[in-house]
Amino acid sequence: MTWTFIFTPEIWPMAAMLCLLLLLAVYSWRRRSVQGALPFMVSCLFAILMTTGLLLANLASDPGSRSFWLRFMFSWVLPAVAAVTCFILEYAWPGRWLTRRNLILLSILPLFSVLFFLGGYTLLVPIGFVVGETVTLPLNVFGQISIVYFFGLTFINLIVFIWLFIRSPQHRWPVLLMAASQISMRFIVFGQEPSLAVQTTNIPAFMIPYLAYATALFGFRIFDPIPLARQTAIDHLQAGMIILDPGWRVVSLNPSAEKILNMPNSQAKHRPVRELLAVCSDDLFHKLPAEETECDLGSRSFTLSISPLKDFRGMVSGYLLMLRDITEQKLAQAQILEQQRALATQDERERMARELHDSLGQVLSYASMQVETAAMLSRNGLGEAAEAQLDRLGSVVRQAHADLREYILNLRSTASLQQPFFVTIQHYLENFTTNYEIQTLLEISPDLNNAVFSPEVQLQLFRILQEALSNARKHGQAHQVQISFSLENSSLRIVIQDDGCGFNMEEIVRRSGSHFGFQFMRERAERLAGSLELTSTPGSGTRVELVVPWKED
Repeated sequence: MTWTFIFTPEIWPMAAMLCLLLLLAVYSWRRRSVQGALPFMVSCLFAILMTTGLLLANLASDPGSRSFWLRFMFSWVLPAVAAVTCFILEYAWPGRWLTRRNLILLSILPLFSVLFFLGGYTLLVPIGFVVGETVTLPLNVFGQISIVYFFGLTFINLIVFIWLFIRSPQHRWPVLLMAASQISMRFIVFGQEPSLAVQTTNIPAFMIPYLAYATALFGFRIFDPIPLARQTAIDHLQAGMIILDPGWRVVSLNPSAEKILNMPNSQAKHRPVRELLAVCSDDLFHKLPAEETECDLGSRSFTLSISPLKDFRGMVSGYLLMLRDITEQKLAQAQILEQQRALATQDERERMARELHDSLGQVLSYASMQVETAAMLSRNGLGEAAEAQLDRLGSVVRQAHADLREYILNLRSTASLQQPFFVTIQHYLENFTTNYEIQTLLEISPDLNNAVFSPEVQLQLFRILQEALSNARKHGQAHQVQISFSLENSSLRIVIQDDGCGFNMEEIVRRSGSHFGFQFMRERAERLAGSLELTSTPGSGTRVELVVPWKED
C-alpha cells in the first residue's frame, strides 16, 4: 500500500478537534483524583485515535489508503462510546455502578471491534458511507449488531441522566448539558438521512459532547471536596445563615435558619427580611457594618450580625445575616454571676461579723464597764464623778448608734448590688447625705456609663468607698465629699476627696496604717490587684486614690 497524502483545507477542523482532545486528556490525567476523570481520559484517547484516522483519511490521495484509515477510525468508535458510558456511570454514582463485571461486559464488543480491524475487517460502518467519489464501505452483519450496541448505550446514558436529574438537584444543570450534547450530536451525525448516511465533515460534531462532559466534570466542580465541605459546613452550622439580595429579600436559608424562623426555605424565598425579623430595628439594615445586636425570637435569645457580600468590583451583590443562639450562654452566665454573688455575699458576711465584733462589740463591752463604774461611784456618794462618767458613756453610745445606722445602711446597699453598680452608688450617697447631712458629689467618666463590673469588684470597690466616707464622717468631720470614677491607661481610677480637718500622715505611717481603717481599705485594693494611696494634711482634708486594673465583664 502506498502512503501518499495531499493537503486539503478540510483537515483544519479535525486538527483543532485533535488538539482540543489532547488538552482534555492531559488535563483529565492531571485531575485523575476526581471521580470519573480516568474513564473520561480513556474516552478522550479513543476519540483522539478516531480523529487521527479521519484526519489521515482526508489527507490520503488513493482509495486504498483512505479505506484503511476509515476502517481504523471506525474501529475506535465503539471503545470511545463504551468509555463515555463508563464515565457517565462513574459520574452518576462513583464506585457503585462501574463495577469490574460491568466494565468487562461493556468492553466485549469494543474489543472485537479492534480485533476485527487488526484482521482486516471493520465492525461498525454506517450504511453507504462515502468518502469522495471512490471509496464506499458497506455495512456488514456485525455492523448491525454494533449499531444496536451503540444506541443501546445511548439509551442507558439517558436513563442514568434522568435518574440523576431526579435524585440530585445539584447535578441538574450538568445533566441537562450532557444530555443535550449527546442528542444534538446524534442529530448532526446521523440525522441527515434515514439510512444513517453521513459525511466526513460531520464527524467533528463528536467534539460537542466531549466539551459538555469536561464542563460537567470539571467546570461545575461537583466532586471538588472544597465546595462540598463548605456546603456541608453550612448545612451543619449551628448558627442560622440567611442570604439576602441587594433589596434585602431572602435568597436562601440554611437548615438552622429554617429551624429558628420555623419556616422552610421555599416559603421564605423572595420575602423581605423585615417580615421575618420584625423585632430588628431599621438601623440594623441601614448602617453597615452594623454591630452585633441581641434580640429575642420567641423564647430564645439571638445575636444578629450583617455583612455585605461584594463582588470583584467592590459592588454589593447581597448580604449575609447570621443568627447565633445565645440562650444557653446567657443562662450559664446568669448562673455563674449568681454563684459569684453568693460567694461574695458569704465572704462579706464573714468580714462584717469580724468588723462588728471589733467595733460594736468592743463599744458594748466598754459601755458595760462604764455603767458598772458609774454605779459604783454613785453608791460611794461620788455623784459628780458618776454623772461625768455617764456623760462620757452617752457620747460613746451615740457614736455607737451612728455606727450601727451606718452598718445597716451598708448592709442594705450591699443587698442592692444586683442592680447596676453606679445606680447603687448613687442611692447610697443619697442616703448618706440624708442621714449625716454631708454633701456628696459623684462624677463618672462618660466611657464608664455602660460599664459592667463583676460581683467581687463591685463589692470591694463599694466597701472601700464606704470606709472612706465613714472616716470622713467620724474622724474628718467633713461637710462635703467628692467621688470620681475615670479610666486612665487601661486602669480604673477612683478618687475620694473630703473637706475635713485632715490628719498628720507621719503618725499614720508610724502606727502602720491602723488608724481610719487604712489597712482595711488597702487589703481590699490588693484583692483587686490594685493600689491605694492616702494623702492628708491637717486642715486640708483627706484624699483617697484607688487604681485597679480595668477589664469590663
